[in-house]
Amino acid sequence: RAHFRRGLPSKNACVPTMAERVHAIMEAMVPELEDLKKRSLCDDGEIKALVKRREAAEYRIARRAPTKEDFLYAVQLELNLAALIKLRRKRMGMPKRGASDFAIRKRVHFIFDRALRRFKGDEAMWLQWISYAEKTSARQRLGRLFAKALALLPNSSALWIRAATWEL
Repeated sequence: RAHFRRGLPSKNACVPTMAERVHAIMEAMVPELEDLKKRSLCDDGEIKALVKRREAAEYRIARRAPTKEDFLYAVQLELNLAALIKLRRKRMGMPKRGASDFAIRKRVHFIFDRALRRFKGDEAMWLQWISYAEKTSARQRLGRLFAKALALLPNSSALWIRAATWEL
């Protein structure tokens, strides 16, 4: 209370609320959504629906006690979008990838990172992230993933086998 009398901010003044964090994440998606619209991969209605779904997924993740299913729902949403964009790009004959393609990959990694900060000991989720990184050829990230996963789960034979296979 003494802080308020002297006009100094309280300790919690700099801590963003859940809504502010979600809003910041949603704001960061704007260039990606504009790219989807510019390349005619999604129309306005689809972008609005995508924003609503992503926002709902972000609120599920940002709540006080998110479950693994909340994170996996958000990952699945992004993977479905990536598959849809890939199909449309193929149908339209667009071999060149745009900012939105890389943003989706980055977003999936961001979701997995937040999930595994919360559920460090979940071997299945680590293996899912590793599989996704292998599928998308994220070699640099794979090295860091194996190091982190093995540091947290040193007795996991599945992780050791995958790491050894990847090193060869």
